[in-house]
Amino acid sequence: MQAAVLAHFPPHIHPLTLASDPDGVLTDEEVLTALAERGFKLVNESDPIHLRHRVEQARPWSTERPLIVVTAGLLDQLPYDLWQQGHHVTLALHTFFPDLAYPVVRALTPAQRWRLSQAPPPPRRLGQRATVEFLLCYVFAADFDALWQPAQLIAWLDQYHQQTDPMPSVLADSLLAHLRKAPAYADWLLDELLASRDAFTTFVREQWRAYVQQQTGELLKEEPVRYVLDFETDHALQDALPCLMRSGTLEPVSVDQPDRLPNWARPAVLAPDEDHRPRRAAELLEILLESLDTPLADARWEQWQAIVRAWAELTALRYDPDNPLSSAQQKECQRLQSRLDAAFLTWLRQRYAPLGSQRLPTPHHIHHVPHYIAYQRRQGWTDRVALLILDGMALADWTLIGPAWRARHPDWRFEKHLLLAQVPTITAVSRQALVSGLRPADFAATLDTNRAEPGQWAAFWAGEGLPADACPHVRLALDRDEPSSEVDSARTRALCLTDNKIDDMVHDATLGSTDFYASLHVWLEEYGRRVEKVIAGLLARGFTVYLTSDHGHVEARGLGQPSEGLTVDTRGKRARIYSDRRAATNVQEGFPQTILWSQDSLLPDDVWVLMPQGRSAFATFNETVVTHGGPTLDEMVVPLVTITQTSEVCQTSEVSPREQDDG
Repeated sequence: MQAAVLAHFPPHIHPLTLASDPDGVLTDEEVLTALAERGFKLVNESDPIHLRHRVEQARPWSTERPLIVVTAGLLDQLPYDLWQQGHHVTLALHTFFPDLAYPVVRALTPAQRWRLSQAPPPPRRLGQRATVEFLLCYVFAADFDALWQPAQLIAWLDQYHQQTDPMPSVLADSLLAHLRKAPAYADWLLDELLASRDAFTTFVREQWRAYVQQQTGELLKEEPVRYVLDFETDHALQDALPCLMRSGTLEPVSVDQPDRLPNWARPAVLAPDEDHRPRRAAELLEILLESLDTPLADARWEQWQAIVRAWAELTALRYDPDNPLSSAQQKECQRLQSRLDAAFLTWLRQRYAPLGSQRLPTPHHIHHVPHYIAYQRRQGWTDRVALLILDGMALADWTLIGPAWRARHPDWRFEKHLLLAQVPTITAVSRQALVSGLRPADFAATLDTNRAEPGQWAAFWAGEGLPADACPHVRLALDRDEPSSEVDSARTRALCLTDNKIDDMVHDATLGSTDFYASLHVWLEEYGRRVEKVIAGLLARGFTVYLTSDHGHVEARGLGQPSEGLTVDTRGKRARIYSDRRAATNVQEGFPQTILWSQDSLLPDDVWVLMPQGRSAFATFNETVVTHGGPTLDEMVVPLVTITQTSEVCQTSEVSPREQDDG
């Protein structure tokens, strides 16, 4: 498919190409990256004013710097001067998959279409039902016959929930209809298990606890559980246990007498005084080392997300103030960190800008977030929306916050995406992009301040037809004040809340990341509960809450501080911004262990960013700081968590601890 798409865009031929792309063919990251390598710049704006602004920014275009203007509509609906000058291309999804039912294929996300493009073509033209079965088989690896076996279904769901995009409803409905015919699943909440990773994880953990409770006679939890997974006799389910542990779906449970369980069950149980964290760290190290054995420079974002999730979990274990890793594991983390930083930077240089143009249906950059929220609102999936920004929250932080909130609020449902922050990952740039829905190039005049955010938030929603008083921007300081009255106003439809507490903790962590995570544990029990109260109030008033961050943070070591006087526009420990290339290169000559970043199609063309390589900082030599601004995994990848409230409660039937055998 990629070759067929690229054939429409030969390099160095047409200065301006107009592409009608109603099916989003050009949203695939492989295609976007290949076009960028050919020198093309893409502009895709539905708003005519924004379109004109972006086109004028891209001038002058030429055969060496060609421009593609993408529209979902007809080409003759574009401005006449562009229509007259441009080379015309029309892309249609059915021409790339002619033997499959077009409406079904169109429901796939770009990542799913890419997997489809790797599959063998069908031997004949398929109707809608046959297309659904074909896609379930080749895109989602769903074997109808095999999935009638509970062990196979559990293993398949475990793999499925590691993918980043959900299955389209037309495919999910067909799969669920087939599974409901299986007598073994009569008591299973199949809809929830397929729709929610949290529901699936909870189900597997409760089933394992029920089995262990039944085998040992120990009461592990007061709430009764419907025991439907036959761990005792299903050997395939027993064989799946290591994979469930490795993926993090299953966690070991602590029992007084683990020797009462068979050998195959031992990896998923702990003795009363045993700590599972060293074992989990070893698993994560193994997963990450295996990932580095694959070519990551050309990896898709989906593959990197799996790496990022494992690294975030390992980071939280690494800096646990109460139970630090062994010195051997700490050294292995250090070696792994250097390799991951280098691999991610290589990948980021190639994919960061192309992914920046892929806004919907799945966001990739944080400046896509307002557009994603507005898209969900236009689809009728929600009406009142609240964007809650926990400034400075890294993905590793969320691996601690998320489980705590899930345990306290079983009626909250969490859906998580991973996003790329803006380069440089400093608050003035990255949070402003997040609030405004704009690239930094579109707010060049305020690149060094966040003062414009309230107006930018209101301006975005004005484009969606909301008046200014329906979309307030509120700064939280919950240790001093209650949220303002705008949070409770019945007129509010699109609310933006920003909270700086975690970012303040980052900059106050003078003893390194372990110091920060000690503060985060306190935050969870004190300030974090106030944040939970705000979220609970919003959910009760019918809001959908979108929780995210503008950047993460790293522990870095000082390499010295430049003395460039007035030639620098913004001074940061992990990034310095210049509007003069010569000034930036002069500083780089004195600090050769740095990266000069510019002209990435997102920053203004006359801005240069100097960032220390790896985990160094513009700080006193050898000083340890916790900070942000650079391009590492920890700083660049942040969660976007959609929080909704559900009234559904899983039905259970009791499983009592059996009498312990005397012999």
